[in-house]
Amino acid sequence: MDKNYKILIFFLCSAIVGIVNGIFGGGGGIICVPIFKKLLNFNDKQAHATAVLVMSIISIPTLIIYLSTLSFSLEQTLLVTFGSLIGGLIGIKLLNLFSNKTINILFIIVLLLSAVKMFI
Repeated sequence: MDKNYKILIFFLCSAIVGIVNGIFGGGGGIICVPIFKKLLNFNDKQAHATAVLVMSIISIPTLIIYLSTLSFSLEQTLLVTFGSLIGGLIGIKLLNLFSNKTINILFIIVLLLSAVKMFI
């Protein structure tokens, strides 16, 4: 596969990530992980860590729009943010302890549980 074709495919996949994130307010990271693994040959840890970074960056415009419309609860946002920061720090420590295979299995379990929850 030539370099220009690979760049085009990566750009199109990245656009899909943005669309999914824009429609659902999240979830783009679920698409990022396989893209990073297949197109960029990242290992599982690199793919998950990079997906978190990408999702953080593309969430900035969404944050600005929501802040400008004030269509959120500041109190609830602060509580969720605090809990998420603590959970994120714990997750980073756990990521370093797990093998790539374990990370992949856990990712699949979370996806399956999410899918089941959406049907219930």
